Amino acid sequence: MLKRRLPRRRAIATLAETGAFLTRMATALAAAFVVLAALNVGLGMAERSGRDGVVASLDGSVSPKSLPRHRSVPVALTLTGSIHSETAPPPQLASLELAFGTRGGLTTAGLPRCRGTQLRNATQRQAREMCGDALVGQGRISSEVLLNPEDPVPAHASVLAFNGELGGKPVVWLHAYSASPPVSFALPFSLRHLGAGSYGISLRTPVSSTLGRWLRLRTFRITIGRRYSVHGAQRSYLSANCPLPPRFHSLDVPLARATYRFTPGPTLNIPISRWCSVRE
Repeated sequence: MLKRRLPRRRAIATLAETGAFLTRMATALAAAFVVLAALNVGLGMAERSGRDGVVASLDGSVSPKSLPRHRSVPVALTLTGSIHSETAPPPQLASLELAFGTRGGLTTAGLPRCRGTQLRNATQRQAREMCGDALVGQGRISSEVLLNPEDPVPAHASVLAFNGELGGKPVVWLHAYSASPPVSFALPFSLRHLGAGSYGISLRTPVSSTLGRWLRLRTFRITIGRRYSVHGAQRSYLSANCPLPPRFHSLDVPLARATYRFTPGPTLNIPISRWCSVRE
């Protein structure tokens, strides 16, 4: 039986329709991949970096997730990090720096300040009693006590963050307390505003000089943000907006960066980006 041939014009039209269909399919698949990527970022897939047997991670998010385009509103920032080592004993974390915040600002005007001497060897209840008016965040950390490096004792502590000062300069005090095993310490994060780059605020702490040789930081989760009132005027410790061009309603932008410096090494830099969504 002879196969029926399509007329030349009809064959060309059929090929064109097939090409258009494939183009629409490719566009739909590309859009689906973009949506899946957005969902993965929204779920907070932590970024990691490793070298010399040490792996560190950073994850983060801002609440609320949608922000105005042209005005800043109160927000809360959550940062989560971890440290894993393949060596025993693990290298000591010398310092930790957290940088964030180009889409808004940090305000401490009128907010009470806490001193490190008020937090030293304090329980969480005592820390709240002494510095509750300066509270700006809370979270948890886990660490290891290396009395025996081959059998470290895990320690999980609640964390409170306070607006404070050290040597006349602004800091954020992170007070950690664990009842069993008994652990209490306060990490001073020096606060400075960065002049340029992807981040506007930096918090840096000399971890080793506070934790000493026996404690090793393993994980942390801290949420920073607070609304407060000064002479009847409402203020926010952290504020942000989403200043995208008019055509855009969401975009992947830099959120934060963690710099882990170990003794004798390595130094690990981990930047993370998250979606900035406009709320009209």
